[in-house]
Amino acid sequence: MTKQEHIQWWIDEADRNWETAVFNMNGKQNVFALFAFHLCIEKLLKAAWVKDNVDNIPPRTHDLTKLYKETDLQLEPSQYDFLVVINEWNIDGRYPDYKLKVYARATDLYLQEQLQKLTTLVEKIKCQL
Repeated sequence: MTKQEHIQWWIDEADRNWETAVFNMNGKQNVFALFAFHLCIEKLLKAAWVKDNVDNIPPRTHDLTKLYKETDLQLEPSQYDFLVVINEWNIDGRYPDYKLKVYARATDLYLQEQLQKLTTLVEKIKCQL
């Protein structure tokens, strides 16, 4: 695949994860929705990583802040801080000893509040790809 095809592959995967997140959110599966939103942002950052690096294979990490630091993306400081929050959705949703924390936090109201920030973040990243 060409570099552009690699980038597009990550964008397409991110779009599928967004759809999965919204589906889960609408079905009141809030923890899985948060996890899928994390995957969406991770894949967009991997698209940016491929764009901004020589290699076409991004690092095998789920750490959004690490991926971001290895790109040329320009996010607002508050959006960078939001990456830290989104990272928690991956860890907390993945490991049983953290799940109770994320279940307590993942209310419908919390998801609605995060959705606007997520939408803005996705738009910001995509416009730089």
